[in-house]
Amino acid sequence: MSEGLSIPPWEGRRRADALRYVKAKGRAAGTPCCICHQRIDYSLSYPDPASCSVQHTKSRKLFPHLTWESSLWQPAHLECNQSAGVGGGEALGLMTE
Repeated sequence: MSEGLSIPPWEGRRRADALRYVKAKGRAAGTPCCICHQRIDYSLSYPDPASCSVQHTKSRKLFPHLTWESSLWQPAHLECNQSAGVGGGEALGLMTE
């Protein structure tokens, strides 16, 4: 990265911890998928397409420095998140600016 900025990749233990965080908050609040707005069964696990995943409300591609900002994480079905793809947040009304 430029100017000495180092952002840990979205992988490993940190990613698993982020998913646990989003699932716990989502389960407690009964938060639906931020993409399709349907109920999430928080007991399901990867690779079930209906399982919970972390949706970044600001694109990691456009805002890599915000990757680990937990206030910008929302629960989404794995399938919805994968369908949204890179830059998909804009079409979903999520913040991309």
